[in-house]
Amino acid sequence: MRGKGEDGVLIAMAEEEEVVEEYYIRQPDSEDARGPFNMEKLISLMEIDQVDRETLYYNDDEEEWLAIGDNRDLAGQIFPEKRKLILKPKSDEDMNLLNANEDEIESISVEEMLAAAEGDTEETKHLKESAKWQEKAAALSMPVLGFIMLISAFNNVFPNFSVIMEIINEENYMLLLEKPLLIVGFFDLFLAVFLFLAVSDIFPMVRFRVMLGLGYYGYFHWGQWQTGDEASMMLMAAGIAGSLGVFVCTLTLRITLMIFFGLVGLGGMGFYGYYALFN
Repeated sequence: MRGKGEDGVLIAMAEEEEVVEEYYIRQPDSEDARGPFNMEKLISLMEIDQVDRETLYYNDDEEEWLAIGDNRDLAGQIFPEKRKLILKPKSDEDMNLLNANEDEIESISVEEMLAAAEGDTEETKHLKESAKWQEKAAALSMPVLGFIMLISAFNNVFPNFSVIMEIINEENYMLLLEKPLLIVGFFDLFLAVFLFLAVSDIFPMVRFRVMLGLGYYGYFHWGQWQTGDEASMMLMAAGIAGSLGVFVCTLTLRITLMIFFGLVGLGGMGFYGYYALFN
């Protein structure tokens, strides 16, 4: 930005706005989030052993909780290898503040500072409310995804029940290679168990599984539809809806998106199973 002085000489003017990053944190064994905290507050909490490398912080870009120790830049700021005492030069504004009368300075109590840190003020309560709904979305995603994967497991295992009995009776496990969807069904059951146990680390495997399913439902049923099977188009749409619902639910912490795509996933996978097994 440029302006013109009284003497007609152009002078450069720069405006800098300092962006202060704030973080919500929680312990791995707790569902209660605290914050938002700036870097100075996080360092203070570290010094009194309330924050360590295993403490989780909410990453807005990834929309999930991550360990502080996994973020090299953030951990480097909170846990520096060697902290040095640095004397920061005072600006003119700081000097004016030091020379001002106490009556001229707007004071803030410790209670007000703590309330702001905990999100209990008018300026910060919306952040606390947002974090609360994100926690609810995270808690809701696990059982919803578990039920969807359980339905998917049933869709793949039930039609091959006779094959399972044949494998058990003859102890011929090579028959599994002839029924790849049966293997997929057992894998879905494995994922469902971990989801019901609220193991969020399983999410990458869930995403990989539904992406394979998305390709399968699309390619296989499209080919069937080309041969004249009119029902294949409905099965393809249902399978894609179920897979897409699962994929989005593993990515978002927005409660509205979680509910919508959770219903899409349940409806799509449920309709696929009903139509494929009973029609």
